[in-house]
Amino acid sequence: MALVHTEAIVLRSYNLAEADRIVLCLTRSAGLVRGVARGARRIKSRFGAALEPFTLLMLTFYEKENRELVTLSQTEILKSHFNLAADPESSNALAYMGELLVEFAPPHESDEKLFRMVSACLSAIDDAPQNVHMVLRYFEVWLLRLAGFLPDFRSCAECRAQLADPRIYLNAEGKPRCYACSRGTGATMLKQTRESILATQRLSPTEFASTSKDLEASSRDQLANITHRLLVAVLERRPRTSLWLQMEADKGKVSSAAGT
Repeated sequence: MALVHTEAIVLRSYNLAEADRIVLCLTRSAGLVRGVARGARRIKSRFGAALEPFTLLMLTFYEKENRELVTLSQTEILKSHFNLAADPESSNALAYMGELLVEFAPPHESDEKLFRMVSACLSAIDDAPQNVHMVLRYFEVWLLRLAGFLPDFRSCAECRAQLADPRIYLNAEGKPRCYACSRGTGATMLKQTRESILATQRLSPTEFASTSKDLEASSRDQLANITHRLLVAVLERRPRTSLWLQMEADKGKVSSAAGT
């Protein structure tokens, strides 16, 4: 039986039997881990509030060979995001991130870049909840990139020729194509959209969200459309929590129309 001591982010938890909880965590040194917290539902549980979603922990657990479930032993809260749970928009955003991480994060396999990216995105939302949607765009782009599914938006997805604005066209999956390969069909990729995607590679999520404040609504919508198309192509379905994103987008369009 191996004892593991690592930083972890709680993604979700649910009840087991009368007093226990199953907890799903993204850990720094062991990837996606599913474990059982014995007695976590008791009033005087040693876990306390540490198992709330998206709490950053120092986690200790026991791992048995050929056993998917680990046994949680000790937890120490390093940073909580309890305030975000009270905000419906932020809470829904975290649920969306959690769903995608369950799909993309490698189980029991360390991914340092993924862990640091998620931690940075959480801090960015915590510091400026009003920027949650642009932080989500950053999260989606990096999730796709780390998993190897993000196209290179500097070259055509088919012939690999270097792309130049404004003759860049998007196929049904959101991948960029040159004029020759697309024959001028498909949605034209906006210059601001392309610049935003490339900016994620050199900026932190906080910096990206801040510099995206002046992004035109058309580019914001197109960026969201591209990342969602790419995610659907990988998952072969729409994320369940993406319905909230669509509702928020529709709400924004109605508000914009009312202000004109």
